[in-house]
Amino acid sequence: MNEKWKKKLANAANNDDYVKLNTGLMRVSDLNNYLSSFPSNLLAFNKLGKFTYYKQLPGMNYNPPELGENIISLGKTEQEKRQLEEVFHKLSTGREKEFRFADQTNTQKRFMVDSYRAVFDKNHQFSGINESIQDIYPLVEYYLKETGQKLVDDPNNPNGEVYRKNQEIDAESGASEL
Repeated sequence: MNEKWKKKLANAANNDDYVKLNTGLMRVSDLNNYLSSFPSNLLAFNKLGKFTYYKQLPGMNYNPPELGENIISLGKTEQEKRQLEEVFHKLSTGREKEFRFADQTNTQKRFMVDSYRAVFDKNHQFSGINESIQDIYPLVEYYLKETGQKLVDDPNNPNGEVYRKNQEIDAESGASEL
């Protein structure tokens, strides 16, 4: 975490301090609890691409060292860094409003989706990026239960092959039972 970011963090509102929102008022502690209740990982980046927020469960005290750094610093490989640079460029210029990526380790019973969405202010100007990472399989399972439908394999769709293979590996290893 860079020194500028540490200084901003030390002087920021916290706990029982109130924050004026678009339509309302919340204490920082209530806002933290509200955000931590979302069933996905949440990250935020400002309009300059600086990593400004990481959601964590109440009681956790983890500050990612990348806070205050550029979105590209989150990439572990050169390919990931180029991908993040492209995501930021397309979202910040309005060429795209949203990107979704599926985790290549997904199975047919766990399907993590990483979504990047452009955030706009009240004047429709780009103000940052919201990233969420969520396992959508529980939603699919709920939908199927409620509608009485079923999922079936499409052997002609090459996209599903990696997830079918991952499911076989997961079933053999017992990793889903951990």
